[in-house]
Amino acid sequence: MLKALLVFFVLFFVAWDLAWMAAGVDQTPPWRLRDMLGASPRPQLLDVRTRGEFALFHIPGAISRPDALSADPASLGLDPSRPVVVVCMTGHRSPFVAKMFAAKGFAASNLTWGMLGWVLAGGAFTSGSWTP
Repeated sequence: MLKALLVFFVLFFVAWDLAWMAAGVDQTPPWRLRDMLGASPRPQLLDVRTRGEFALFHIPGAISRPDALSADPASLGLDPSRPVVVVCMTGHRSPFVAKMFAAKGFAASNLTWGMLGWVLAGGAFTSGSWTP
């Protein structure tokens, strides 16, 4: 039973990512983001998770904007000439924002598998504490 559940989740994640790729949303795998963070121009990291999730742990340099889907990209203070990588916890919220940003002319992509993938791939993160 546990094996079947694991297979289901793996297939779900793969199908989800393939569907967004078919919809035109660029994907940035965690290992690729690690390389991009050491290059120039450094991508802008837009974290769309809740403030509590962000406070618990996030990629250093990320901007916390849980309201990004309802905000005008120009109002977020992002540089349209630099790439934007949109981050959420598992890669299931961020594709919506990445697609909207791409439609507005930004070079936007989704962090594949989100912070879960980032941490599992050994990416650095900053942790803190959350107080409601």
